[in-house]
Amino acid sequence: MDGAIDHRIIVCTLCRDIPTGIRSGEGLCADLRSRLAAHHEPALADGFTVEGVECMAGCARPLAVAFQAPGKASYLFGSIDAEADAGDLVRFARLYAALADGWCNSGQRPPRLAGKTLARIPGPAKLAGNSR
Repeated sequence: MDGAIDHRIIVCTLCRDIPTGIRSGEGLCADLRSRLAAHHEPALADGFTVEGVECMAGCARPLAVAFQAPGKASYLFGSIDAEADAGDLVRFARLYAALADGWCNSGQRPPRLAGKTLARIPGPAKLAGNSR
């Protein structure tokens, strides 16, 4: 990364925690911004923007969080616990920033995210035989 902010973490702000009914997306956005800014690694401190969005259609597995970057695979995670999973989301951000095409297997992802991957959407380089 060249210091430009080109990686995005997108957090659903409408998802409600199933046991409590609390919407924790805005709090998770603030926590992730703080944790990323505290890093000495420019790829984390300066390379990510954290955005809230109203609904990513992950309602069956709230809280939904996505990772995107130009030319990379995108990821959608669900069943995120805003407090317990924040550290592993930052660890995934470090991994994601280091991957040229964003592609990783489940064994490379932080342990708390292992069963929470809802989708991995290939980036343009991984799509074979574009049909136009």
